[in-house]
Amino acid sequence: MGIFNSNFYTLKAAMDVSMLRQEIHAQNLANAETPGYKRRYVVFESILQKVMNEKNVKLNTTNPKHIKLYQTPVKPTVMRDMSTSYRNDGNNVDVDVEVVEMVKNGLKYQVLTRLMSMNIDRYNTVLRGVR
Repeated sequence: MGIFNSNFYTLKAAMDVSMLRQEIHAQNLANAETPGYKRRYVVFESILQKVMNEKNVKLNTTNPKHIKLYQTPVKPTVMRDMSTSYRNDGNNVDVDVEVVEMVKNGLKYQVLTRLMSMNIDRYNTVLRGVR
């Protein structure tokens, strides 16, 4: 797991998913006028929840002396919404929805970066010996 606690890895994964979501929303907006384009979205939380509910997910170890820890080998999945069409040309991108989702995702990313910063500050305090 390295020298950092699991918060670093969890926050990094959440930030990576958030960045991917921003990219997908931006692509959806860029293709809002493209005939036949179907909006894409990121699935992560439901996959993570499913994996966390499984009792048999363990960390791979390279040495028998390693501590047995759990991991969440979860990757976000980009899906295409094929269920709807808002226009006659088959496009299903709702610009208003995409903009709201981008703003919401941006706010989540700001919270995650603040949490990461607080986590780093704790390590800096320990390394400098400041109380």
